[in-house]
Formats: sequence, C-alpha cells, structure tokens
Amino acid sequence: MLPKALMGFDVHLLDPQKPIPAGTMLLMVDVDLRDPEMLSRLRAFRKVSQRGSEQIIAIGKNDLQDELQAAALGARKTIVKPLSEKSLASYIDERRIQTFVTSKTATAAAQAGAKAIKDSFEEVKRNSAVDIDKIGEAGRNIAESIADLGISEWLSTVRIYHQSTFQHILLVTGLACAFAQNTGMSKSDIAKLTQAGLLHDIGKVWIPDAILDKPGKLTVEEYEIVKRHPVDGYNKLNEQGNIDPSVLHSVKYHHEYLNGSGYPDGLTANQIPDMTRILTICDIMGALLEERAYKPRFTVSKSIAILKEMVAQGKLEQALVLALETVMEQPGSTRSAMTGLAKTAG
Repeated sequence: MLPKALMGFDVHLLDPQKPIPAGTMLLMVDVDLRDPEMLSRLRAFRKVSQRGSEQIIAIGKNDLQDELQAAALGARKTIVKPLSEKSLASYIDERRIQTFVTSKTATAAAQAGAKAIKDSFEEVKRNSAVDIDKIGEAGRNIAESIADLGISEWLSTVRIYHQSTFQHILLVTGLACAFAQNTGMSKSDIAKLTQAGLLHDIGKVWIPDAILDKPGKLTVEEYEIVKRHPVDGYNKLNEQGNIDPSVLHSVKYHHEYLNGSGYPDGLTANQIPDMTRILTICDIMGALLEERAYKPRFTVSKSIAILKEMVAQGKLEQALVLALETVMEQPGSTRSAMTGLAKTAG
C-alpha cells in the first residue's frame, strides 16, 4: 500500500475506472497493458496532461510486449513490477533534484547523518573518542530537514537509502527530533534529544553482525548479548567527559519501562526523566516502522496502537504516546502533487 505523502509530495492512488487527472505531475502505472479500456485512458491522459508531466510504467520481467506497449504510450521509463514505495520514492527524489523543488533535501541530511553514525562506530572500534561536534552538526542538519519537510519525508528517505542498524538509528533520531520540535521543546533540548537519538545504539558496535542481522528470533543467549548494548554504549561515551548527562542517561536507559520491567537496571517511573522516556517511545516506534528481512513494516496507526497497548501495561507514559501520535499526524511541508495509478490485474 502506498502512503498518502512521500518525500514531500502528495501521492494519490487512482481509481482505474475513472479518467486520470490532467494535472498529474508523475504517473506511475501498474496495470494490465493488454486491457484496451485501460490503454484508452492512458492515451487520453497523454493528450491532456500538462507540460512536463511524465509516465513511468511497470512491466512484467522480460516481457517484450509490455515494453513495446509502454514505449508506444510515451513512458519516460519502465520498471519491473510491482510498484513499491521505494521505487516511487527514488523517482520522486530524482525529479525533485532535477526541478530544484527544494535546496536542501532530506536525502543530504540522511546521508550526512549516516556518515556521522558510521564514523562514530569506527571511532569506538578504534577505542577513540566519538567526535561529538560531528554528531552535533549531523543533528542540526536533521533538525533543519525535518522542520522544513516534515517527519513523513524523513522516514521515507531513510527507508530508501539506509538499511539495518543505521536505518534504525536514523528513524529513531528523526522521530525524536520531530517530537521535540512539535511539542515546543527548547532548541537546547531539541539538540540533546537529537544527539541522544544518534548515539543511543552505539553500544551495538560490539554485537556480532550475525546476531544483529539474524533473520529470525534470537536465542536466550543472543538476546543477553543484545541487552548489553545500552551499558556498553554508556560506558564508552561516559569516558569522554564531554557529553551531556541527560544524553548519557538516555543512551543507558532507553530500554527501561515505567513499571520496572525494562533493562539494564529495572528502573521505575520516578527514576526515568522525560528525555529518556521520549527516546524510549521513539526507539520502539522506529523499530515498528522499520522494515527488515525478518519482519514487515507496521503502519503508523498500527505502531501507535502497539504503543498504547504498552501504556495499558504500565510501560510507557500515555501523555507522551498521545503527543507522538499528534506529531505523526502532522502533514509536513508538501511540495507538489504526485499521482500513482491503481494496480489492476495483469
């Protein structure tokens, strides 16, 4: 299912039984190219479409007839079926850069953020200090991008360009930053929460890839190894002496729950400050929204429902979960209209 908005553009799933709106900027088509009525609608759109509009048609793999038909319909490009959010987003990003829709895309911020995370992991592996200035700069870029384009575009961009641990860290950081911005937190606290997002999983550098990327349920022994990452990350960062205590607390305790059922120390509500509570919620939300080889990506509504279940269990703070729900409902800054044609048989 395609989202309603992607990377700053509106996305509309069209009814294949109705005419295609003439104002469509980019038409991505996944239909039966042997259906005469559908071909008639596509030809009609080509006659009335505005200048600069484009068609990208999904065709069957190694299907010469589909390829010839797509060319006859004036398709700018063809892609192998089926359409996906990733294929759509890659063309949106390409189109946006070509037309200078925005001067600073989420792509650039995400790439810079990923590099900062990668560098910090490598610094830890070398037993060097993490370059906190570089982390701070990456956080500012992410904050500017989200303030300009919205959390929806950030999430879409991260899913396209990054995988595994870096994807998760960037998703969580974006959620935490958007939460801070949309709930009126100070610039200082936005910077701290964003920094905590970028650093919260740095302890995973000591977890073997075979465990991190395991395409199935972890054994008890493997899970115990994973559970060490908050303390390992905290210990390493604490040695530096130049990281804010609230950031360090969030790194160490982002897996704690209000009812004392979390780890590593089983803290309870009065021992967990707001920043750590927020990062915990964003960390869970990021994991739910993340697509991995061993799990599907949940929708925002499903993810929020799971967080509310955890509220009912006494693990999370209701007010913060409701605030995150409001943040996720924000439309962001939508730049232009993009339209996809509904998939039909074939």
